[in-house]
Amino acid sequence: MSDKAIKNISQCQNALLNEGYFIDFISLPSDILELSSSDNFDSLDKRLFELTKDDGLLFNYLKQFCPLKEIEFIISLREAQDEWEEDGIWHDDGSRMLAFSLSLTTTPPIGGVLEFRKKGLEESNKISTPAYGNIIVFKTGIDQYEHKINKVENGRRLIIAGWCT
Repeated sequence: MSDKAIKNISQCQNALLNEGYFIDFISLPSDILELSSSDNFDSLDKRLFELTKDDGLLFNYLKQFCPLKEIEFIISLREAQDEWEEDGIWHDDGSRMLAFSLSLTTTPPIGGVLEFRKKGLEESNKISTPAYGNIIVFKTGIDQYEHKINKVENGRRLIIAGWCT
């Protein structure tokens, strides 16, 4: 591992400890972009399963931040054109150790902001949908944090939402 990668992991660990979240970039295999751009969600789901199983790319990345046994994930597509599109509700992801949002979004939407806060506080961190390959890793209810996703006003937001147990 390069000195830059070690420094980056250390910075991420510090941000997670002090702020409850961090944003980093993961170099994803090229087929992930192809599958997500073509809305081939069945194949994308199978491919992501490989990346999240023991010794997969995402598994190896995330185990640097918690004693990881398993990753659960969903493909989350939110589009302004959907009439049911609305602000999400505050939730804490239960007893999971960490949560993450891995962006497969190629054109930033308007809206779709992730809000993240310590439970009981009104003020929150507001994180716009990051560019493709960026991952937001954040603490959950175990550490008294909660989050929500706001309505996508224009465009689409494609991310992999995941949880570490």
